[in-house]
Amino acid sequence: MGSDLVLSDPDQPEGRRGLARPTRQQRAMQRRAEVDLASLVQRGRHEEVRAMLRRRMTDDALSDVQEVGKLAQELADDDPFIASLLIPVVQEFTRATAQDIRNFGRGQGA
Repeated sequence: MGSDLVLSDPDQPEGRRGLARPTRQQRAMQRRAEVDLASLVQRGRHEEVRAMLRRRMTDDALSDVQEVGKLAQELADDDPFIASLLIPVVQEFTRATAQDIRNFGRGQGA
């Protein structure tokens, strides 16, 4: 197992502390998604709402996993021993996040 923990989006600009500030276009897309979600709820289309929420949750989770990987890489700072300690933490976070997404809407709480 190597110490390569590179999980970043090269298309995403970095802001303060590695977090990107959403662009005007991203904020507009988010507003449209929220309006679409509210519209589906009003029409009683709950399966579509669940799918939309799962998609949003997946996107957010992917971003979180990438950030955790990047932070682990920064903490390891090319030290193989520290990387060997952090890799299992990142892997468990990734596994737990994937499990949360799979269980979403199935009544299988934490």
